[in-house]
Amino acid sequence: MDARLRGPSGADSRFVPYQAAALLAALTWALSSLVAASPVRELGGPRFTRLRMIAVTVILGVAATLFGDWGSLRPIDLVLLSASGVIGLLVGDAALFTSMARIGPRRTGLVFTVNAPFAAIMGVFIFSESFTWLSLIGATLTVGGVGTAVGFRRRVTTVRNVALGEHAFEQVDGRLWVGLGWGVLGALGQAGGAILAKPALDAGVDAITAAATRAILATVGLWIFARPLDRMAGTTRQDPLTWRHVGYLVVSATMAMVIGMTLVLYSLGHGDVGVATILSATTPVMMLPLLWITTRQRPTGAAWVGAALTVVGAALLI
Repeated sequence: MDARLRGPSGADSRFVPYQAAALLAALTWALSSLVAASPVRELGGPRFTRLRMIAVTVILGVAATLFGDWGSLRPIDLVLLSASGVIGLLVGDAALFTSMARIGPRRTGLVFTVNAPFAAIMGVFIFSESFTWLSLIGATLTVGGVGTAVGFRRRVTTVRNVALGEHAFEQVDGRLWVGLGWGVLGALGQAGGAILAKPALDAGVDAITAAATRAILATVGLWIFARPLDRMAGTTRQDPLTWRHVGYLVVSATMAMVIGMTLVLYSLGHGDVGVATILSATTPVMMLPLLWITTRQRPTGAAWVGAALTVVGAALLI
């Protein structure tokens, strides 16, 4: 094997190869998006986010208490993680789920990949990181891939802006550009939240404790600003909360924030960081066959091309 593709000594794990763990993480995130798609449309993006964050906070809080280190938090870390939670979760997650409620999980997942160029640009200005021509090409491919996959749709008959014959996961509620705008805002929020958390992680705060701290603070903020967020999102549908919704919320939170993130951390700890990150960024491609199975509608050629360009762009950025 090429030495550049070999990870640290723990790469040859006795349990799961790190490459498989990264791909499973991408699959888990894709499945989580499909699980969340229906309840997001029924409950509204911001409302789904704040309800889901209750489950996330409980799960991560227990995990941090059992496996983390609350004592590693300094006052400055609390400030940084508070800002990270507000921007990354309160703004980022609420915007992303609002986008999903409007344009479906596939388009939202693709738009979310532009957080990589956002994070790279922020790293240049905040941490003086280099931004090479290869990175610039990667950023261009990522944005171009998103535009290709999102901009092309089947020719279908529409009534009141709803496409007839399309599965609910593929329907656009309202104007497409509004949903895309929410997706871009969510990606920007997620990138900003990650950048703000980096100094605390570099200072020694473990990832589980940092994630739990962000979740707790963001959950409080989401409930404080519940009504303003609903108004800004223009939420038109808020069905009564049922036990079915609660089940979806818990499953989505567990898959995305517990299983998916654990697999990524396992992969990063047992193998080459670049390879692990590239493989875990294949979620848009993973989602296409899953949607094909779920909706029984074959994705367009543009969707496949756009997803492939997005993953290649992410790989060049990494």
